[in-house]
Amino acid sequence: MSPVAQLARRIAAGAANFAADARDLIFPPHCPGCGARRAADAEQTLCPGCRRDLSTPADPLCAGCGIAGAAAPANFCPSCRGRFSRDAVVFAAPYAGTAKELVHRFKYRADFAAGRFLADRLATRVDSALPGGVDVLVPVPLHRWRLAGRGYNQAALLARDVGRRLGLPVALAALGRTGNTRTLAGLHPDERSRELRGAFTVRRPERVAGLRVLLVDDVLTTGATAECCCGVLKNAGARWVGVAVATRVLLPLRDGVAPRGVPRRVGMSRGPEASG
Repeated sequence: MSPVAQLARRIAAGAANFAADARDLIFPPHCPGCGARRAADAEQTLCPGCRRDLSTPADPLCAGCGIAGAAAPANFCPSCRGRFSRDAVVFAAPYAGTAKELVHRFKYRADFAAGRFLADRLATRVDSALPGGVDVLVPVPLHRWRLAGRGYNQAALLARDVGRRLGLPVALAALGRTGNTRTLAGLHPDERSRELRGAFTVRRPERVAGLRVLLVDDVLTTGATAECCCGVLKNAGARWVGVAVATRVLLPLRDGVAPRGVPRRVGMSRGPEASG
C-alpha cells in the first residue's frame, strides 16, 4: 500500500473514531431495559440487573392461550385446538419486568435500541421454533392517523430487523388498516374482537397467496388483533400464518382449561367459527 493510501486510511479511521466518541458523548450508551448508562465497549446490551430479570419463554406453550403443555408439533392445547386462525405463536419473552419495559421504551419513547434488542431475541426464537421455515414477514399495520402521531410503526421496525437478521423478505404494504379503532387496553376480549371486526384488509394478496406468512407485532395480549389479521391473510390465500411477537401476556390456567374470553376466529368468511 502506498504512503498516500496509508495516510488516507489513518485519517478515515481517526475520523470514524472521533465520530463514535462524539456520538457517545452526545448520546451516551444506555441499557434499553432501564435506561442506565453503560460502558460504550460493553459486550452485553442490557445491564446485569435487566439481564437477570429478563424471562425466557417456557416450551412448549399453547399457541392459543399461552399455557404450557401443548404437544408439539400441533402447538395447541386440547381446549384451543381448532379454535384459531393462527397456526403458531413465537415470542421473545413474557410481557413482564424488563421485557415489558423494553416494549414501552420502544413503543412510546422511540428507544430504537430497545427495539433492536427485542428484534434480535425474536429472530433467534423464530429461527429455532419454526423448523418449517417462513416465506415472508408481514407487520401489523397502524392506522395512518396513529402512524402520523407516533412517527413510526413499531411492528414494521421489528419485522424489518427480524427479516434482515434471518434473510427473509418483509411485505410492508401487504396488510392495511381500514379503520382507526379505539385503544384496546382495558377492553374485554369479546369487546376487542367486535372493535376489530373489519379493521384489516389484505392490499397485496399476491404477496401472501400460497405462502407461509409470519405476522409480526410487539405484544400479544388476548390475541384479538392477531386473529383478525390472520383471518384476512388466510382468506387472501396464505397457506399458513404464524404470529411472531416481541412479548406475550401469559394467561393463567383455570380449572385445567383455557381462560374464558380467549377470542375465537375473527374476520374469517369460511368455516363454522367465522362469526365467533
